Amino acid sequence: MKHKLTWIIGLLLFFLWGISAAQLTPEQEQLKEEFLKQNGGGNVQAAPNSQFIEQYKSPNDFSSQDSSFYTPPEGGRPDSNIVNTQGSTQSTLPDSLKIFGYNMFDGSPESFSPVLESTPPPDYKLGPGDNILINIWGRVDMQLDLTVDREGTIFIPKAGQIVAWGMTLDEFSKRLESKLSAIYSDFKYSVTLGKIRRIKVFVYGEVKRPGAYTTSSLATLFNALYLAGGPTQTGSLRLVKHIRNNQVLGQIDLYHFLIDGDNSQDSKLESGDVIFVPVVGPLVRISGQVKRPAIYEITGGEKISDLIKLAGGSTAESFMEMVSVERISKDDSRIIKDVNLSDTLKASNQKAYQEADLTLKDGDRLWVPSVFDMKKNTVKLGGNVKHPGTFGLADSMRVLDLIDKGGQLKVDTYLKRANLFRTLPDQTRKVYPVDIEEILSGIDSSDYKLMDKDSLVVYSQQEMKRQMNVIIYGAIKHPGTYEYFDNMKLSDLIFLGGNPLKQSYMLQAEIARVNPGKPANVLYADLEKVLNDKDSTQDILLSEDDKVFIRTIPRWRLENNVTIDGEVMFPGTYAITKEDEKLLDLINRCGGLTPDAFMDGIVYMRSSISQDIEKRQVRAILASTEMTILDSLNRPLPKLSTSLDLTAANRIIIDTKELLKNPQCPSNITLVSGDYIFIPHRQSGVQVLGAVASTGTIAFRGGKTAGYFIKSAGGFCRNAEKGQTRLAKSNGKVFAGHQAFSSKVDPGDMIIVPQKIKRERGSWFGSATSIAAIVTSVATVILLTNKLK
Repeated sequence: MKHKLTWIIGLLLFFLWGISAAQLTPEQEQLKEEFLKQNGGGNVQAAPNSQFIEQYKSPNDFSSQDSSFYTPPEGGRPDSNIVNTQGSTQSTLPDSLKIFGYNMFDGSPESFSPVLESTPPPDYKLGPGDNILINIWGRVDMQLDLTVDREGTIFIPKAGQIVAWGMTLDEFSKRLESKLSAIYSDFKYSVTLGKIRRIKVFVYGEVKRPGAYTTSSLATLFNALYLAGGPTQTGSLRLVKHIRNNQVLGQIDLYHFLIDGDNSQDSKLESGDVIFVPVVGPLVRISGQVKRPAIYEITGGEKISDLIKLAGGSTAESFMEMVSVERISKDDSRIIKDVNLSDTLKASNQKAYQEADLTLKDGDRLWVPSVFDMKKNTVKLGGNVKHPGTFGLADSMRVLDLIDKGGQLKVDTYLKRANLFRTLPDQTRKVYPVDIEEILSGIDSSDYKLMDKDSLVVYSQQEMKRQMNVIIYGAIKHPGTYEYFDNMKLSDLIFLGGNPLKQSYMLQAEIARVNPGKPANVLYADLEKVLNDKDSTQDILLSEDDKVFIRTIPRWRLENNVTIDGEVMFPGTYAITKEDEKLLDLINRCGGLTPDAFMDGIVYMRSSISQDIEKRQVRAILASTEMTILDSLNRPLPKLSTSLDLTAANRIIIDTKELLKNPQCPSNITLVSGDYIFIPHRQSGVQVLGAVASTGTIAFRGGKTAGYFIKSAGGFCRNAEKGQTRLAKSNGKVFAGHQAFSSKVDPGDMIIVPQKIKRERGSWFGSATSIAAIVTSVATVILLTNKLK
């Protein structure tokens, strides 16, 4: 009975082994052969010391590849001699201020080799290419040298495959123990990490050596930046992007690391990651009594106090009551403003301090003065004056003295109003209107007596004047908005616009004049008289906000040509000579058809058709009528309207038989500029394409239907969608289904047989085979374990 049971089990195992053989990978087949060879063709004998000793090395040894495999391809890493054509990354400006942070990368190597050996952190995730060393001792001795394969798994003899990808070494050890415990008993083991995998990352943007780099899987974003030489002068230190699979994982601000030593934003890299350094953002300068004067990059929204913190804070001798801010205004003029950011003001008047703490703008320059350099009893003069600056405050000094009795004023100064800004002892600020015209005439009602820190700002007439414009549209060289001048005429505006074009309609121009609260008044002018007669009454005097329209000559075209190609006597481009010129007229003008012309296959293309369809918003109409289809993740699939090629509508179908019989038929189309006509060579066959045994061209035989030509091509394939067969005629018409088989086939026609759409379904046999393979593996392990005991 025992022998009979053993025979049945052996037969079952043999059967299951035969089923699962097809499921073994090449590596498993190799291991099987080695196992049988080492044990005398399958007879497993116990060693004298009752222990089974095995040494095994994984076939997936990525670390044994030639070192050139890890060398970036030519062009992937720039020549070390071509580092930075702009010189040192430590930019120095005329005032000796340097851009903060770039000196961090001055010592970066111009070439590198990957860091392969290092102690990984406890949270290190295993991945393809990592080398794992496993030692097992006790009742069984094994030394395993394994490498995680490209599927993220390792293969252990008798235990099978174990997934390692994404696991820490501790997590992998626990899973390994679970696997080994099912096979062995009374054993101990250790798991260590051998060689660490290598990854390839890409560093692009404003860096010294952009390209692809191969390095250790322990590398971080900071390491990759250092290898690439760091950002150039034009690279940002505050908006470095870490990109993976076209998704931005993080935006790193290197200032946190440079100023606070905080590397929490540093992120680990994976193979294929991209580090991108964009162009540097807004820059501001700070000099004077701060601990780290330099040029700093801002991200937006920073205030003066934030910049002082970036600069390491103020020094002990800083005079924070008069921090000078220099800024470029919208009209390219320079603005200088003093603000009080002292601790005294912050404690006594928080609102005033917040108002003084201005938001920074690109190009701002800040200067923190020293207590020892500050001079009291000074006043400032700025704006539209000849010599703006700071002046000493004399006794009983007034506004008239500051403007030097008018000697400081420019010619275009606005005399009706200037502003005197005054800072009171409680640090509040007031503004006083100053009438310069009255002061110069001897009226001293606004000739204020000046006080320490007073600031007088003078304005120009242009700054006070309302912007007045006129607009010209249409057939003119430079249409647009122009400044309105006193006594400006229509001819003046036309000259500013670059004069009319060749297609301009000179007999009449329109001028729309705005009347507040009323409809616009339209005036008309003869441009011929305006431009040729200086004293013409047609040269209308313009008003502010007038709009001039110059029309185009009706039906005017610079090019009025059509092109005919193919089997005609004189192919080429022809000008349309009359308004109603027809297709047959053009064929006759080019010498008629050649003897080999295939008129049934004529191709007539008009590009304006698809343009007209786009203007009618056909895509939007189609999109509103299409059914929305979701994929397995509930994401809408692209609609037909988004991929619809409207240029296919440019072809006009022509009935050539009717055209040749009756020149008055609709197929004798009136030509339009830009039309293209192609007449092909005479055809001698019929093309059969798609799901047939042999696609190709079948020699034409008169009176035959589509079925004959499909049989001549070997007949339908098994996956052919017979009912959807198409017959595409040479003139562009298409017949489908039954009509395709019953219609007459002519030379040059095309028969298209589409394929069936087949969906993949689960296979019961495939699942059963996989289960059989698993059962076989388990049974084999049990059998070997019993023999070893």
